[in-house]
Amino acid sequence: EAGTGKPDPTPKLVRALGARALEPPELAPREVDEGSNTFDAIRAALTASVARMLAHDPGVRIGEHPKDVHQLRVGTRRLRSDLRTFRPVLDEEWLQPLRDELKWLAQELGRVRDADVLEARLRRQADDLPDHDAAGLAPLLGKLAQEREVARTQVREVMSSDRYADLFDRLVSGASSPPVVRDADAPARDTLAELVSGPWKHLRKAVDELSSDPEPEDLHRVRILSKRVRYAAEAAAPVVGGKAAKFAEAVAGVQGVLGDHQDASVAEEWLRQAAKDAPAPQALVAGELISIQRGEAEANREAWPADWKQVDRKKLRAWLG
Repeated sequence: EAGTGKPDPTPKLVRALGARALEPPELAPREVDEGSNTFDAIRAALTASVARMLAHDPGVRIGEHPKDVHQLRVGTRRLRSDLRTFRPVLDEEWLQPLRDELKWLAQELGRVRDADVLEARLRRQADDLPDHDAAGLAPLLGKLAQEREVARTQVREVMSSDRYADLFDRLVSGASSPPVVRDADAPARDTLAELVSGPWKHLRKAVDELSSDPEPEDLHRVRILSKRVRYAAEAAAPVVGGKAAKFAEAVAGVQGVLGDHQDASVAEEWLRQAAKDAPAPQALVAGELISIQRGEAEANREAWPADWKQVDRKKLRAWLG
């Protein structure tokens, strides 16, 4: 009855998605091995990313846990990266529009994810602040929460749009039967090793061209290229074997430490903007947190070359040819 205050017994998932929440999964996992051909390997990689996106779509709509935004964004960016890696053997007219739409979606999700990462970072670093400065932190976190809610509202609108639904229809269709136009029946281990070698060469060239004291944007570029190589190697691992998996793991180390460096840079910039015209207690805390960002960023700058040495070993990358 109206006005009784009884909770709605309908599961949140069904309320968020409607009848679609009760339907079976649209994509089944694809198993590949060292004997698989190029078509099957590419289909398996694309299916895995699209399935990840579908799995976390409901959680983003419901909004109960930041991990869902993170995983949906990871699936989006991984898929876009894989499409770039597989570009030489895929239909360009099919591929590029999808990459453009995935970029749009990743940017929309990124605003929420960036706020989540920044909040977790500031809460962790707050433990290093003097107790008497704690009062200045709450307004900063409140400002960040407001920004996140605006971003979340925008993401919900995006996910309710025809554009979003059309994108997923195209992704499911394409992942089920990707338009491979070259070497479809060739051994995947040979094709994928060749496809991974391209991103690897770009990464190595970018590192070789770094100055002795690289700018933050140059390190950010290396991080992006590292992620691209990692995703490509992970896509190849099921057919190439442990060599590709170990290589991907090593590259992930570089990506991780440079990702922390980028997070520090983003946090410093946000804190600078937040401190403008802020009351003295907030400005003081922002200044202290900026100092922490700089210290952590410097530690990352000193640490990443050691991770790079683990990657740039002939034995580790011999499978690339």
